[in-house]
This record gives sequence, C-alpha cells and structure tokens, in this order.
Amino acid sequence: MERVINLFLKGLLIIKTIYIYPKLAMGFRGFATGLDREGFFLKKRSTRLKKSIENSLKENHLSSFNVEVTHGFESPEELLENDGILVLISPYLKSLLGHIDFSKSGYYLLSEAEYNSENISNIIKYIKTL
Repeated sequence: MERVINLFLKGLLIIKTIYIYPKLAMGFRGFATGLDREGFFLKKRSTRLKKSIENSLKENHLSSFNVEVTHGFESPEELLENDGILVLISPYLKSLLGHIDFSKSGYYLLSEAEYNSENISNIIKYIKTL
C-alpha cells in the first residue's frame, strides 16, 4: 500500500529543471564561446557533468529534478524566468557574464573541479536546499 501511495505522490510532483550553461552563443551567427569539448573521442564536459548529477540525484532519492544542458542561445535570466530553478554556469564564462549577480538565488558558478565532474558534492548539497 505504501508503494502505491509513493507512486501516486510522485505523479503529483512538480519537476524542477536544473540547467547546465556550458557555452554562450555570441555574434551575428551565434558562434558558441566556452570550453566544453576536450577531444574528438571524449564526451563533452557538460554531458559528463549532467550524468554525474543525475546519478547523484537518483542516489539521494531526488527524483523531482530534471537536468538539461543548454546551447547558450538563451540567457541565464531567460532560463530562470521560463521554468528553471537553478542554472549551473561554467567557470569559463564568468568574465563573459559579468552583468549577472552570481550571489542571487538561482545561479551557481561552478569551479573547475565541479565542471570537470571531479567533485559535485557541493552542487548536490545546494540542490537539496531548493
């Protein structure tokens, strides 16, 4: 009976979207700026980070979160206005996004270790507070 109730409650949960913002599209043709790819045969850093966060969320029973990687065409502000609850910003975009106050709720500026999926414990702690 408890399992049926849990499944029913999961259906009522509102899915919260977490965006990974690895690059920024700039210029007339939307040229992407940001270090996301390491090599031809390696997965993108943002893809590895997404998998790491999704696995940690499953381990911590936080199924109400959805993780998406953006392509940089929307601004972080637009992502939060639409349906996002958190934007994880690449450390390599800090100087390009100088107009954003990173201390505001909804923005998380990643360190290089976090962006390279080496240590995501602080990210998970922050997500638990949302």
